[in-house]
Parts: sequence; C-alpha cells; structure tokens
Amino acid sequence: MKKFNRFWNKLRHFILPTTRFLLLIAFSCTLVVTFFLASSTAQLTQQPQSSADIGWEFEGSQELNKGSIQEIEYEGECPGKDSRSIKAWFTSSKTPPAPKRRVIVKNVTRGLESNPYPYTDREYQKGKSSESTQIIFGTSHRGSNFIVMESENEFQYEIKENKTVIDSGSFIAVIDKELDVRRRDATVTKNSVCFNSAVDLNVCADIRNKTEYTCPNNKILRSIVEPNNPEITTIISNQMFGDVVYVLNGNIYTLRPGEEKRYTAGSLSIQFNSTCPVGCKPKTPPQSLQPGKRYQFKSSSGFIQLVDFPK
Repeated sequence: MKKFNRFWNKLRHFILPTTRFLLLIAFSCTLVVTFFLASSTAQLTQQPQSSADIGWEFEGSQELNKGSIQEIEYEGECPGKDSRSIKAWFTSSKTPPAPKRRVIVKNVTRGLESNPYPYTDREYQKGKSSESTQIIFGTSHRGSNFIVMESENEFQYEIKENKTVIDSGSFIAVIDKELDVRRRDATVTKNSVCFNSAVDLNVCADIRNKTEYTCPNNKILRSIVEPNNPEITTIISNQMFGDVVYVLNGNIYTLRPGEEKRYTAGSLSIQFNSTCPVGCKPKTPPQSLQPGKRYQFKSSSGFIQLVDFPK
C-alpha cells in the first residue's frame, strides 16, 4: 500500500487536474458496480431450492393438491343430497415409484374420526404416481373410499419398500365442493291391482287403478286407488248346464247356467250339495270364501265343485 501511495504521488504530478478528476470518478464507479455484483451473486447463491412435488394429483386438475368434488342437492318432492367422488393419485418427485413399493396416506385433519384416521394403502410401483383411489366427503374411514373434508386437508404419508419405510412426511391439499342444485320430483306409476292384495290378479273380482308417487330411494310418497270404495266385491259364477242352489251367509240363492252374482260382504260362508245341481238341499260343510276373488261352480267326475275362476 505504501508503494502504491508513493507511485500515486509521483504520477499525479504528471496528470492534469481534469484528468485526475475523471480517473477518480471512473475508479469510484468501478467499486460501486463490483459491490452490487457481489451482493447479487450472494443473494442468488443463498436462495432456497424449490421443494419437491408431493401430494395428490386429482383427475381433471392441472394443479397439484387442488381438486373439487361435485355434490348434488335435490329440491322438490324428493329432496336430498348425492355426493360424488373424485379419482386421485399420490405422487412424489422426491421418492418416485419403484418395484415393491407401497404408499400409505392418512388424513389427519382436525374434525375427522381418529380411531382410525381415514387412510388409503396403494401400490406405488410404476409410472409417476400410485394406483388410483376414490376420494369422497365424510368424517370417518369408509371401506375402499378415502375420506376428506371440504377445504384444506392435512395428510401424512409413508412410502414403504419391502415393508421398510424409506420416506415419510406431510402435505396440505385443498378439496372444494362443487354444488349443483337440481329439482327432483316423484316418479308416477299406474297399475291395475286387486283391491285385496292377497288375491292374484288373474282371479281377482275387484280390480282397481292404482297410482303411486315414488322417490328414487323407493320411498312411496303417496298411493291413490280408484275407485275409492271401501267395499270389496266377490264373484260367484255358474259354469255348468243346470241351476245350482247354495246358501251364502244363511241366505238361499239359485244360480242359473252362465250367470254370476256379486257380493260385497267382507266375510262369506257358503254351503251347497255336491251331488246334484237342482233342488237339492246343501249338505257340504260351510266353506269360507276369500273376499275379492272370482269363484265358479264346475262339474268334475259327476260332482259339483266351487273352484277359482281365472279370467
């Protein structure tokens, strides 16, 4: 430094004042530029490296750890909710898939059932991510579906190779709810039914029109039967060539060939003579009839029988 000062003292006698001023300015600028370049280089050197990409890749989303699940809210006669699911894959640029690897991911978000926490255990052996898992909204572990809550979720993961944990950590993912409001009314169905449901339709004497209003969960909102008459009809017909005399609930009736009679009493008891159709007093024991059914007198092997009368 002393040598530089002696050299400078000798040199400045030969340099004009203006020139010395310009040289001093140039030297100062050089020092300033050198200082800023050194500072910028240090800042660039000290910048942290970008963190690894770890978390969920959601179907249809180009952003890691960002997805949405559709929920349908029904209004109208059949209100309710229908929460859908979304497919997702675990990925890690730090520890990518390799043979004999699996990944276990737990959802440890506050507000979820913790015994156990919702979890998924997936293969992590090929490609750039794990095998897929179906993610749904909920609060507790449920079968093969992975449970999440709306908005921000905290996850913990372990990557195993041959049952040995080779990497673990945590990450945050945000799952939004995509609400779709729809109107849902009951489905209307119309059928012909027997007023006495215990009687088959092909032998029913009292067929009515039934209109049902049903929700998708098979819940019947209302059922209308027309005509709305509380009395039930029972039919007795004579399909033989001669008259038939019978006693019904204590009253004697004669039924000619091809004729039928309708009765609306709820309880019917009948007696008749099975060996002759005309003028014979009833000898058979009382027989109870099923309300709402079609019956016929029919001859078989010389005997009279009262049997079902299909249409």
